[in-house]
Amino acid sequence: MRSPAALRGRGSRTASGSRRTLVVAITAALVAGFLLIAQPAASSPIGEADHVPEFSETEGASGGPTRGDAGRAAEAKANDKKGKKDKEAKELPLPPPPALPAGLPKEVDPLPTYQGQYICDPVTKPGTDRVADLIRATYADSSSIWVPRDCNVGGRSEHKEGRALDWMINSKIPKQNAQAESFLQWLLATDENGNEFAMARRLGVMYIGWGDEIWESYTRRWTELKGCYSTPQSGYDTYCHRDHIHISFSWDGAAGQTSFWGGDPTPAPFCSASRTPATGEADAGAGLDFVPVAARRILDTRSGQGNGGQPCRLAAQSSGGAGAPLIIDVGARKDSPGPRTKAVAVRVSTIGSNSPATLRSAANGVLADVTVNGRRDLVTILPLAKDGTIALTTDSGATHVIVDLLGYFVTPGEPTATEGRLLPYANLVVYDTRVINEPLGPGEKRVVDVAVGATTDGPPAGALLTVGVSGADQGGRLIVRRTGDKVTPATTSVGYRRNSTASVPIISALDAEGRILLVNNGKSSVDVSITVQASAVRTQQLGALLVPVKPVEVRRARSLLTRLIPPPTAGASAGVTADTLAMRSTASASGATAAVLRVSATGTKGGEVTFYSLAKSDRPSLIVPRRSKVDGLIVVPLDSQGTLRREVVGGVEVTAHVVAYLR
Repeated sequence: MRSPAALRGRGSRTASGSRRTLVVAITAALVAGFLLIAQPAASSPIGEADHVPEFSETEGASGGPTRGDAGRAAEAKANDKKGKKDKEAKELPLPPPPALPAGLPKEVDPLPTYQGQYICDPVTKPGTDRVADLIRATYADSSSIWVPRDCNVGGRSEHKEGRALDWMINSKIPKQNAQAESFLQWLLATDENGNEFAMARRLGVMYIGWGDEIWESYTRRWTELKGCYSTPQSGYDTYCHRDHIHISFSWDGAAGQTSFWGGDPTPAPFCSASRTPATGEADAGAGLDFVPVAARRILDTRSGQGNGGQPCRLAAQSSGGAGAPLIIDVGARKDSPGPRTKAVAVRVSTIGSNSPATLRSAANGVLADVTVNGRRDLVTILPLAKDGTIALTTDSGATHVIVDLLGYFVTPGEPTATEGRLLPYANLVVYDTRVINEPLGPGEKRVVDVAVGATTDGPPAGALLTVGVSGADQGGRLIVRRTGDKVTPATTSVGYRRNSTASVPIISALDAEGRILLVNNGKSSVDVSITVQASAVRTQQLGALLVPVKPVEVRRARSLLTRLIPPPTAGASAGVTADTLAMRSTASASGATAAVLRVSATGTKGGEVTFYSLAKSDRPSLIVPRRSKVDGLIVVPLDSQGTLRREVVGGVEVTAHVVAYLR
């Protein structure tokens, strides 16, 4: 038997047998005691030590599903009890393997690379949950499967991301050992098409810990687990995975995006960096004018548009944290105003994400929280880097990213018909079908004048609007575009639901007469309202220059308390009060006439949000349907103190960041 030093992979045998026995016994007792003390909260009954793989450039090509090596054989041969247990297990009839879903493709997924735990999100992920259900359905008496682990318990572990499970099954009990070996044989077998480790690949299995050994997808073989060949004592059974099977999944596997669950067996590879992004922001000087454009797609990683035609997924590093950036050279675009361009208005969407994550702009900080198997659309203002680019990164898993360009912000020059200076309003109503009693019919197109701020120099070049939709008998979409513009995948649309009300902030270019076109792309008549938050007026003396800033979260000022207003305002759910709180941004608002907020509101029960500083508008900034999320830019004219106030009605959770000022 090896000494405790040998257990750690270094050291030599002790000189004294009695001393060696004593040291081993003490070590085993200490480890067993630690395992009991370090048990997680109710989320897991064990205190399993975590495995962090070590990499070697020579590993990866050899090996297969056969378990053990010469060292293991020697230990097993010397262990009569284990030999008897193995013999009994072989004599037991193997249970049937898990049932396969219909229509599996011949292709199998690639073997996962190592994707170590980085974030804290212990909620069980859908793919992990499905594999647990698969095991329970196949082995009816093996229902004890644990997934989450509190993030403050133990070291690095995919349990803390909801993508590792522990199947509590004991290798020392012949029937359970037979079940375990049957499952692992099924998982790691070569299929009829010659695909090695076929089911492990289809499920996105990253590594397995069982019976003193670990199988890793990135080395393709079984090896000794943490010196466990030398520690047959029962006190090490949990540490050495003799009383459970640990399975960690890749993010694709944990999200249920692999081929076993109907996903693409050949997913897009992870993006690689074309170059190192510039670090500093472009100098905005005293401020910027706005050049609205017809919405156009400048990046779609699904097709490779904007990435040299190479489809890929924006991904984190293998150990977590910001991975290779996607760089978009905005300044070099043919339709760009050239060196005058210092920032852009964009709609950034994440789609097909396999992990909760944070999307960031290299030059401007946090953009949005990414959700698993969901889509997130975010309209924001992004300063360019000094080289005229924007660069996007994610810190966990992988996601597809779409970027739609909505306008440029440029240093002031000679006034042109395509640009303007922003003039803020407090949600000024310019159109409402309920007032004129003319709802927009199914498939109907209607031109609407929104030219607030028209002068002798002409109507505004564009506007930041809030579009509200209500009164639908069926769900559909409202298309909003400048008259004369072609419909493209980037064209702005507002989704609506049956018997629901929603309002969404949008940015739109206006035609030569200050108009937009509404198209009801649905089978139900709807009421539409439009308010103007800011117009890009062509008379420079009227408007204000935009100064982008790094996003600063708007928080409640400590000296100002929440004030409850009974009864709830119109539209609030029964029994839900509205709250008004005053906030101040920590960013400099010196000389600012308005703040531009990036707002995200989630309607668990539905409700509305109003931001204001001076007089409160009669119209809410956002109306959020229940079980939905609304994101957008809100322009708030400021009082002399730069104070922001917010009123929330109903069950709505709101976050807001200042992304720019007007002054």
